[in-house]
Amino acid sequence: MSRTILLVSAAIAAATAAKTTPNFVILFGDDWGYGDLGANWDDVKTPTDPNNPRPTTPNLDALAASGLRFTDFHAGASVCTPSRAALMTGRLGLRTGVVHNFNPSSVAGLPTTEITIAAHLQEHGYRTAMIGKWHMGTTPHYSPTYHGFHEWFGLPYSDDMGCVDVPWPNLPMDGTCVKDPSPAVDGQKLKWPLPLYNSTGPNCSGQTTGNCNGDILEQPANLATLTERYASTGDAFIGRMAAAQQPFLLYVAFAHMHVPQFHSSANTNRTGKGHFADALAELDDAVGSLVGSLESHGVRDSTLIFVTGDNGPWEVKCELTGNKGPFLGTWQLQHGGGSSAKTTLWEAGHRTIGLASWPGTIAAGRVTGATASTLDYFVTIASLANAPLPSDRSYDGVDLTPVLEGKSDKAHTTLFHPNSGASGVNGALDAVRYGEFKAIYQTGGAPGCGGKKADAIHHLTPLLFNLTADPAEANPLSPSEYAAVITAINQARAHKINDINSTFHSITNYDQDDSVEPCCNPNNRDKGCRCEA
Repeated sequence: MSRTILLVSAAIAAATAAKTTPNFVILFGDDWGYGDLGANWDDVKTPTDPNNPRPTTPNLDALAASGLRFTDFHAGASVCTPSRAALMTGRLGLRTGVVHNFNPSSVAGLPTTEITIAAHLQEHGYRTAMIGKWHMGTTPHYSPTYHGFHEWFGLPYSDDMGCVDVPWPNLPMDGTCVKDPSPAVDGQKLKWPLPLYNSTGPNCSGQTTGNCNGDILEQPANLATLTERYASTGDAFIGRMAAAQQPFLLYVAFAHMHVPQFHSSANTNRTGKGHFADALAELDDAVGSLVGSLESHGVRDSTLIFVTGDNGPWEVKCELTGNKGPFLGTWQLQHGGGSSAKTTLWEAGHRTIGLASWPGTIAAGRVTGATASTLDYFVTIASLANAPLPSDRSYDGVDLTPVLEGKSDKAHTTLFHPNSGASGVNGALDAVRYGEFKAIYQTGGAPGCGGKKADAIHHLTPLLFNLTADPAEANPLSPSEYAAVITAINQARAHKINDINSTFHSITNYDQDDSVEPCCNPNNRDKGCRCEA
């Protein structure tokens, strides 16, 4: 066979692959409770709190109706950075080394030894873009364009980690940026202005050393226009990919529903239900806009959309955070109080919204009780993209393709939840799902509304709940009556820890240095690190 024929055959094969492998869109909310999706209340047996009623989310509800809604879907951790690392890598924090949050002065981020789904797809011909919150490092080698994304438009960390010129509702209320700040006020370090990045790669401004400050578009970011700009940036990317018939991954990590609760002027008092509801309406609009972009550019039927969140509500923020749905964590509320959501091992900390939509492949209107996780995205996407997993490391996710296609309602039999900052050792696997049962080894430590928190307790014999009968986790089962279940869970946990310790895992650098904090004009830090788009 001639070389010309071989080249033509290869080109045809590549073109065929591009047509048969789907595009992927991941829409990722922040501090987003299970009860913050209207569709999730359809099968809730307990009444809605009259002070936190069923939300109005028409675009998200329509997306749920167009495909598959998970009722037992989980984040890979119950706090920002570890949860995002789990989604991006398909690996638990004990493997990646990412077990608590990075902050603006972190010198490093997600280890360079970790492979993200973006980097993996890039190696298999996909164009990759990220919009929104990264929270896994801002310095060279650690920002999104070093971890597999061709382009990134968004915030480097949570929107309350930098100041802005217009204050938005938070508890306690944030001040505005000080234009000529001194190093500290009353001994407290001031926040630098919140930066908005626009990185088009490779790396950041071509840098391999130094900093990524050249990619800062504006500082402080204008939160009032942020969500609209996220949607328009997504539309432009989708349009370019559709025109080029280029398979793509688009990861949109919204700032909503994290505090402060911001929104455009058009959404002020839109719902009549307060700041949180107005911000949720803006998020819902953005989801509708992005789905509309897929439709208008003719790629909706060739795109798998996943929707989920990084963790549950941040209850210390009171009415400015979301809805736990039926996952109340009642045992904790009755044993010292505090929070049973974000940073904790209770269901509301890690059980979150889970949607998947892919017309023609995922039947509309389906609901599944399969126990699934953001850890599964890497494995599932790699499978559907015909991109075999790297063989030098272990993954904690499973391939959800049979669930998506309606061939199975089973995913994880055992699922591990790491400590995420409430109490105990960060990253430790102190909650284990085992079929309908869940064991919790660590409780307490997270403040609720008003600041009250329970003492941290490590349970040598875990609290055991049947989540089918008791989703509120109110009534622990008898350890003696369920001794066989607890033994099986202990064995599964020991096996997982042994696997983590005996296979490839990364080491994360959590050192800090104020000099690396993002600043668009670092030579004038005394003037407040300010620049405008």
